[in-house]
Amino acid sequence: MRTIELTDYQACEHALRNNALRQALYDEAEIVMDRVLVTLHGEDHRRRRLAEMRVFRRDFFRQYEQRVIPGIVDRVLAEYPTGAPADIVEIGYRCMVYLAIAFAGIDRQDGSRAELDTLVRMLRLFGVSATLGQAIERDKEAARQEVRASVAQFDQRFFTPSVERRQQLITSFKSGEIVEDDLPMDVLTVLLRDSEGLQLDRDMLLRETAFYFLAGAHTSVHSLGHVVHHLLTWSNDHPQTRARLEASPALVQRFVHESFRLNPASPIAARIALEPTQFLDGQHADAGDRVVISLRAANRSVERFGPDATEFNPFRQLPRGVGETGLTFGSGMHACLGKALAAGMLSSTQAGVEQDQEQEQGRQLGMVTYIGHRLLTRGVERDPGREARLDKAVARETWAVYPVCFTR
Repeated sequence: MRTIELTDYQACEHALRNNALRQALYDEAEIVMDRVLVTLHGEDHRRRRLAEMRVFRRDFFRQYEQRVIPGIVDRVLAEYPTGAPADIVEIGYRCMVYLAIAFAGIDRQDGSRAELDTLVRMLRLFGVSATLGQAIERDKEAARQEVRASVAQFDQRFFTPSVERRQQLITSFKSGEIVEDDLPMDVLTVLLRDSEGLQLDRDMLLRETAFYFLAGAHTSVHSLGHVVHHLLTWSNDHPQTRARLEASPALVQRFVHESFRLNPASPIAARIALEPTQFLDGQHADAGDRVVISLRAANRSVERFGPDATEFNPFRQLPRGVGETGLTFGSGMHACLGKALAAGMLSSTQAGVEQDQEQEQGRQLGMVTYIGHRLLTRGVERDPGREARLDKAVARETWAVYPVCFTR
């Protein structure tokens, strides 16, 4: 088996859309990821994606942004008084866990701080499973044992009671005791209502729910770290911008989209060729070859993003048809269903800042933008007494620790 690496933007985008290439990034993450949506291929993937898209409605994302996210963020930030040491990675996990369990369909059982800590620990371990294929300084078998134990605890403590409550509600709906609007709008409820049609056994339901718990939080935590780093670095280099950012969530969103472009959650996508395949850059794969699609390289294409493509510039002007976030959210059958929740409204062209501000009312910003803006209005600054540190255990550029403090 050979490995073919694609770096050209057009070749990468075309490969992401090629159904003759199956997902291979998570082949070592079977404990959580075996036969979940992101690892399925062909008709099985199509059917499950269509079922789950019932949750991914635009009005659902807008409702989350307006009614759910603000309360969660304020609740988490209330734990960090002015001057107290904080860590953006930890803040991100605490915010995203609340959002991810609601989205996946996992119920809190006692609402305690200890329970939240347990969910954060589980989320971190599920993230370890998802990135085993890119692990560097990690005992993989020991990590798998930890993940298996965590999945078993997740099942007993959270998944089982969540399933039981939803099954009771579904039964009440079918008997006419409640109306459809009384059912939870989450992934687990959708899957339980269609489990026979989707041919999902209990273990598959467990993994799919755990996957959405992971997908709804893990990547956004790491994206938030990069966003805060870019916001603070730019504000330090351009002091006049800080007040404008605090006054305009839409301007913060431009920074968020540029940060997503430079720092995709995974620097690569990986596929296995199911048949001989020709790529737009002239390379060729035989059946069984591994295809590495470099999202990081494609997103830094000078042809697409200009001569300063490797630099952070939230005010860059893009050619028509080129998205602000590049290929970060994928393309084709495995394009991220939750990109609107994470990044808000994505357009194919960049409007000017003035137009951004005119359209700010009612604009869908996404949870990363909302959190980033809220941190700015709390006066977030780097903690000069503690050093930020990248995670060296995995071949992804993610922050392990990003110390900050709040001045307000």
